[in-house]
Amino acid sequence: MKSILNCFKAMMNILIMLVLMGSSTALNAEDNQLNQPKLTPCYMEGLPDRLMCGSITQPLSNDTNDGYIDIHFAVIPAIKPSNPDEAILGFAGGPGQGAIGLARIFDHNLRFARETRDIVLVDQRGTGFSHQLQCDSDDLKTQFAFNDVIADLQAMGAKDTHKCKAKLNIDLSHFTTPVAAKDFESVRKALGYKGFHLYGVSYGTRVAQEYQRQFPESVLTSTLDGVVPMQQSLAAIGEAIDGSLALLFVRCEADVLCRAQYPNLESKFKALLTQLEQRPVQTQVRHPRTHDLITFTVTKMKFYSAIRFSLYSQSQRAIVPMVIEKALSGDYSPLAGMMANVDLTQSLAMGMHNAIVCGEDWPRLTRHTRAQYSKTDIGRAMIAGLDIACPILDVKAVDEKFYLPLKTSTPTLLLSGGRDPATPASWAELAMVEMTNATHLIAPTATHGVGSQTCAPKIIAKFIDQQSMQDIDTNCIFEPNDKPFFMNINGVAIAKSQSTDAANKE
Repeated sequence: MKSILNCFKAMMNILIMLVLMGSSTALNAEDNQLNQPKLTPCYMEGLPDRLMCGSITQPLSNDTNDGYIDIHFAVIPAIKPSNPDEAILGFAGGPGQGAIGLARIFDHNLRFARETRDIVLVDQRGTGFSHQLQCDSDDLKTQFAFNDVIADLQAMGAKDTHKCKAKLNIDLSHFTTPVAAKDFESVRKALGYKGFHLYGVSYGTRVAQEYQRQFPESVLTSTLDGVVPMQQSLAAIGEAIDGSLALLFVRCEADVLCRAQYPNLESKFKALLTQLEQRPVQTQVRHPRTHDLITFTVTKMKFYSAIRFSLYSQSQRAIVPMVIEKALSGDYSPLAGMMANVDLTQSLAMGMHNAIVCGEDWPRLTRHTRAQYSKTDIGRAMIAGLDIACPILDVKAVDEKFYLPLKTSTPTLLLSGGRDPATPASWAELAMVEMTNATHLIAPTATHGVGSQTCAPKIIAKFIDQQSMQDIDTNCIFEPNDKPFFMNINGVAIAKSQSTDAANKE
């Protein structure tokens, strides 16, 4: 869940083979051969194995007069298909990411579970190959030059939202989570699996919970990585961001080398934000991709947003102190490089993203929650953006029952990162209040997406195999996975005497 910003310019700127065995029943249609989708070999970037891709046709809505859309999926075949009637169903985050394009990541996180079970990836409606809803966006040069301080954000946001709505020319109410959940079940039936082991990441955990609510008999186990509770608005993310950043400052202060190289880092960061708020900086930097000299307008929100997104990965967190120190000295090149690594307009289908936040999160905002979320800069910006775009997009609000916590006795594993800047551990605790067979593991030094950073893939595989967390050794999840801080542009330095345990755990 890397963003809940809208599709207009200002928000964008401030803010990523084994042939299937004939003996396997998993890829046979349940009853009717005519319903069996045609599967063709395919490949995904970063994954050398050959996958099998296909699609099914689904009604856009309950009214067949609205027409149909194709829902595309890919199957990563099991190494040894010893459980042909079961598969692992992966749910992508965002909202707005397509699962198929993330095949390499799902394969990595589920590599041990894949030894005996297929992995099924479905591009949720509105993403990837499934009728992608993408809005136009500015190029990187324009984004770098844009000054969100002097721009009329409300007028610009309204204009761009109207433009996006006209381009998409479709009722976004047909792309909310409850509607999409039915597509996943149709894929299961078409492929003939008797049951799914769910694996959702970030916003994907919300889809997983809704799918399980609608089709409980189809779910064998559920693993929720970076949990979004059904009763929690994504607009609450601001508190998680500030908390994750505070932990980074604590760790730097406790680290011998970082403290010596970047003394009083938190105070300097706050002072820099104050300076940028009073007077944005206009400078020139080399384009991170073309190396052309381009204008770079640095505002408070741009700078903070760049730091925010760096908190998601350990390698990016390691360069934050250096980026802050360089900016204080007037060198914004490292910041430009950091910003270039995150282009949400390309990695997220913003039309589908807006369908989710306007149909599910915006209607849930009350006077109390607005005041609470507006205590953070990101929270205020998000709510302001939603208030501009959502009335224009006119997405029908989901039913109130959608916000009830999932009530289930199905074996469930919840994973949280202690430094997560998006879905803190407290969100998982909120999600599991009605789960009677749930286990929550917190990796103290992990960020967002525990499965990509820790020993969690082994734990997940054992959990799926025995459909229980009983007697599974989880001690490895607590091992630190710190990255040394960059001391300069050339890299890191390792102290002979490392930081204390408190430093490792931030």
